[in-house]
Amino acid sequence: MKPTLDDQIKREFIEYVGVPMKAGEITIGAKEDGTPITRPFDLISEDQSLVASVQTSCLHLRSRPGQKAYGSLYRVMGAILYLHLCNKCSDRYLIMSDRDMYDEITEDFSNIFKDIKMLFWDDIKKQS
Repeated sequence: MKPTLDDQIKREFIEYVGVPMKAGEITIGAKEDGTPITRPFDLISEDQSLVASVQTSCLHLRSRPGQKAYGSLYRVMGAILYLHLCNKCSDRYLIMSDRDMYDEITEDFSNIFKDIKMLFWDDIKKQS
């Protein structure tokens, strides 16, 4: 069975950071009664110091304001929010595979969310 794009990106990112990682959940907060709120992430290091979200959503700028383009943008924005809430993680990564999405997000948000390292997949491939 051929690996999916997500699988390929995850494998190459693990090589890039040189730390074993796997999918899992991280506590991002607590409800009023103290019940933990957890969120699944694509890649988490064993000690939970590194966390990554892989986003293969495409942003077709030529089709905006189409619903599909904005739906993809909202998914990526949600990933940014959840990564931002991972306060106990020292390194947080958002890996995007679509150049248009990467350009749009980094132009608007990379200065706001400095705690999240935003990477374009092609840049990782070149260094792996």
